[in-house]
Amino acid sequence: MRGDTRAVSPAVTQALTIGITTILVTGLLLSGGAFLKTEQEDIARQGLIDIGAGVSSDLVRLDQFDAASGTRNISFTSTYPDRVGGDGYRVHLTPGPTETTIYVNTTASSFTTAVRFRNTTAVCERRVRGGTIVVAYNGTERCLEVRKG
Repeated sequence: MRGDTRAVSPAVTQALTIGITTILVTGLLLSGGAFLKTEQEDIARQGLIDIGAGVSSDLVRLDQFDAASGTRNISFTSTYPDRVGGDGYRVHLTPGPTETTIYVNTTASSFTTAVRFRNTTAVCERRVRGGTIVVAYNGTERCLEVRKG
């Protein structure tokens, strides 16, 4: 006598459907998470570039003044976000003979950007945390600097 196998087919079909659906949903979630992480990294990089460009712009404007000849009370204050891409960041001025590099890097991850500009007034090497940043002429050291605002 043959056994009745009609009831097995719907159970197997349902198990296969649930298994395939689980695999597809898992794949979508994983790829969506990777996409969001990439977007967050891109936003953080662009934010660091924007901050570096803003600080550079303030330094170039200040460099155009003849601060060494007596106009020593000139400064520019700019407010930037305290965090970029969920991390704090630092601005680091590294002077060169005719060109200064501004490094902006996050404190928790390895994102670093560099912005360069030509200067005629000397620049002091300085590091400041993000947020409100003051660009000023330091009359004692006779150089442009950044400091926390």
